Amino acid sequence: MTRIMSDIYQFGLADCLPDLSIMDSFISKSISTSSIISTRPGAGLTSLPDDVLLLVISLIDVEDILALRMTSKRFSSVTRQRWVWSDVLKHHVIDRRLPIPAFIADLKSLSAKELEVRAIHASRFHRNWSSSHPRSRRNVEFCAREPTTEEASSLQLSPVHPHPISHVLFPPGYNGELLITVEQNRVACWEIPFEGSEVFLIAERYLADCVIDGLVINDDPDSEAILFVMFSRITGMNPLYEITAQVWSLDKFHGSFVTLRSEILGGNVQHRLPPVARLCGDLALLGDPVILWNWRWKGQFYSMNSGNIHHSPTPDSVLAVQLVRNHLLIVRESHIQLLPTPKFDQTGRAVQGASTFGALLGVQDPAREAVVIVHEMTEEERGAWQFNPVTILMRVTVNDSHTIRKYDLLPRPVDSAERVAENEIYDEQQDTARRPRPTDSPCTFPVRPTQTIQVPPSCSNLVTGRNGKGSWMETQNLTCGQSTFPARCFVGFDATSHLIPAQDSQPARWENDLVIRKRLYKSRVGPGEIHQRKYRILTSSLEDTVGRIAIGGRDGRVQILDFA
Repeated sequence: MTRIMSDIYQFGLADCLPDLSIMDSFISKSISTSSIISTRPGAGLTSLPDDVLLLVISLIDVEDILALRMTSKRFSSVTRQRWVWSDVLKHHVIDRRLPIPAFIADLKSLSAKELEVRAIHASRFHRNWSSSHPRSRRNVEFCAREPTTEEASSLQLSPVHPHPISHVLFPPGYNGELLITVEQNRVACWEIPFEGSEVFLIAERYLADCVIDGLVINDDPDSEAILFVMFSRITGMNPLYEITAQVWSLDKFHGSFVTLRSEILGGNVQHRLPPVARLCGDLALLGDPVILWNWRWKGQFYSMNSGNIHHSPTPDSVLAVQLVRNHLLIVRESHIQLLPTPKFDQTGRAVQGASTFGALLGVQDPAREAVVIVHEMTEEERGAWQFNPVTILMRVTVNDSHTIRKYDLLPRPVDSAERVAENEIYDEQQDTARRPRPTDSPCTFPVRPTQTIQVPPSCSNLVTGRNGKGSWMETQNLTCGQSTFPARCFVGFDATSHLIPAQDSQPARWENDLVIRKRLYKSRVGPGEIHQRKYRILTSSLEDTVGRIAIGGRDGRVQILDFA
């Protein structure tokens, strides 16, 4: 009885009870006459009134609620009430910081069935992903582009498929049911419902006589722009290239991509530019050094000046770029750079006057691949901290050592009004130009990696979702019965962040965690693939709100794995 009442207080349900002494007596009588103690027929959980039964249901897991529903008509009716699934969504999804599928801001407008579907989907995905043996519950496979008659005849002589899949991307805001695929000069959009096994082609576009240098989806689900494409066309005999950048929207009704903005970045140039890095709402990030382009306004480009560029004596390519609040986070092969972004006026022009300072962190060994994970915060937390917690994963190869190194960028608290006034008085007394201090950076930079993970030499293709889940691919030897064979495997991980409250003299602080999951998926490979390191799987993408992985193959086929 004490445990039940403590759980009621823990979930904040004590205010719903009329009188605790009366309630305690009532539940005690109900339990004393239950089938656990008494053998009298008809007594037990079914004898509890609905309001008490709802309180008991609020203390059990999602799968237990569904199991209880199958036992009787009364329990089936009670477990379909809207209050039940509103409470489940809050305590089992939102309070655990799990993403809500098909999220809308006003959850009160959803019906009981809509709340139930979201709660069950989120709970099952998290349970499967976090289990000791995660596995896909449903697979859908299709060919993105059938070979022509001439191409089919050539396939008999050569194992090289004419249309390998180079990109698979889930655009945000579509609940994982839309997928963008790229093969050579064709961009296509597919609809893949969660029910059934059919796949529908929504839109496609061919870029004739062009080479697609880069393609990214928009991070902002509310923006009309869905894609940022950079492609080049040969215009001379040398050869010379013409580089074009375009922003597309998706017209599902007419089945086409619509060009919102097109800019020729260079004509008659000898080298193709580095590909586009990011599209964040109206701001596109491309090139090296990174160029900011507000695509709403024609020709409005802003290049980070030489004072903001870290010059390296060795090749130092951009591996990942991410906008975090009013800063630009750039991860290169040998260092991590944080730069304040300029403010844009109403005409799209970048204006100076950023009041924040950046930071630079050199890494010991150059990386080959990197991903950036920005952890979400509540509105209250955003107001109390200058930055979002960030996890950076870098794949590093040094001699025969292959590792994935984790770097944590932890936010600093917002300065109080007294602290700001003290700094201003100090600057006036010094009568010198304002110089950056170590505490001016909105986050702390680690001196060394906070975690190092040993991986095999075959590790590649680091992929992460918007909510911290991710995966990489590696080759493993698997045993089935008495035979052992190599397979290309997906290894999952969870990157999370939580706030540690202030205790005694210790201030509040953030802490980032990384948990490696078991093998998510395996695909058998041949000796030739391992020797040449040309695997059938070329690319992959993760939609970690609904639990979907898309895999693009060298054979022109796409596979969808559902984990919810």
